Amino acid sequence: MKAALLCLAVSAFSGSIYAATELTYWDFLGGGDGVRMKQIVEEFNKSQSDIHVTESTLTWGEPFYTKVHTGVVSGQTPDVMTYHLSHFAAGIQNKDLRPITDEEMAAAGLKRSDFQDSIVQRSSELSKTFGQSDQLFGVPLDIHTLVLYYNKTALKKAGLLGTDGKPTGTEGIDAFNKMLGEAKAKTHLLPIAASTNTEEPASFWRIWYTMFRQQGGDFLKDGKLTLTDVENQGAKSLQYMADWMKNGYTPKATNYPSAVALFTAGRAVFMINGNWEVPTLVDLDKNKKLTFEYGVTAFPKLFDNNETWADSHQLAIPNNQKNPASPEKVAAALKFIAYVVKQVTWAGGGHIPAYLPVQQSEEYKQMVPNNQYSAQAAKQVSLEPALPMFGVGGPTFAPISNFLVPAWNNQIPVDQAIKQFNAELQKFVQQQG
Repeated sequence: MKAALLCLAVSAFSGSIYAATELTYWDFLGGGDGVRMKQIVEEFNKSQSDIHVTESTLTWGEPFYTKVHTGVVSGQTPDVMTYHLSHFAAGIQNKDLRPITDEEMAAAGLKRSDFQDSIVQRSSELSKTFGQSDQLFGVPLDIHTLVLYYNKTALKKAGLLGTDGKPTGTEGIDAFNKMLGEAKAKTHLLPIAASTNTEEPASFWRIWYTMFRQQGGDFLKDGKLTLTDVENQGAKSLQYMADWMKNGYTPKATNYPSAVALFTAGRAVFMINGNWEVPTLVDLDKNKKLTFEYGVTAFPKLFDNNETWADSHQLAIPNNQKNPASPEKVAAALKFIAYVVKQVTWAGGGHIPAYLPVQQSEEYKQMVPNNQYSAQAAKQVSLEPALPMFGVGGPTFAPISNFLVPAWNNQIPVDQAIKQFNAELQKFVQQQG
């Protein structure tokens, strides 16, 4: 009897010592991203008994970052969260992100050189600019960027598909526009499926920013906002997009789901979108619900260079100064983070792994259709302007929606849209200065 009670007591005592560390994890991942992250979290929880992660998915964009900031102010934050690199400038400035030391990274089996240099360099630059020291405020998970989806079947019938299986008219804006016109005339399909709705300015921004950057446009000079290039390269980019609309190459006032549906239903020759729609095509093709053969390629070089809009999902730790995380919690969070970034599962969502051993692995190189675009797209990365007003959830989305997207839809003149857009950006500078 005494032995039994002793065993029970030891068992209870051991259980209290070895109870799993509980981590709360906030993300904003929907669709294929959400499915894959849930799978990774479940696999992590099953892989060991020291840490248990509870995941909560919140609304993408401004609502997510507002909730994070509110949580930091109130002292009620998760232990780990997803975060866009494009929001780092605002997050560091607002003190919403806890710095992660190289020593803490090393304890989790990670180092900066494990990750794509362009992503780590931007993170380091933002840290020094807004955090006053060279620290990382997140661990890179991926690179997500703009790609060109195309209907191989339609292009082949129109004589616009090369022997390499790629569109023939992608070398320069004039050739691209000519191909769009021929595709429309020969296939009677919409040339480009894209989200053109004013309520969803992110889709416009990615295309416009890519064209702007490919002409050498920049928002920054000596670390400060400059709008000269917006008046020149920016206006040219917007005019090209407005001409697409005028010529019937893009659909008017079309929301994001409808744009994707236009392409997947075989009613559009191309779709300009992020690589995150790859699982949509993969799943439809696997279930034999596509009526055409498709391809995906890195966004083409339409102007002087091939720079293409890109962002990076990061895994970060909130800067909860009212209820600071214990060293044990931080170590547990980084152990979870290290597990996530090493999973090729995430690449199934179309993203390019930021963790180089995964990006360079044979398993990833054989992944279809990722291997059609990822190697080139990773070299073309052009990140958001390194200012707090830009990025996901930033205040620039409002003037983009109010002025630039309407110009795309031929509702206001391009020069007027650019003038009003620049005026709004100047107001942000004055408010912050």
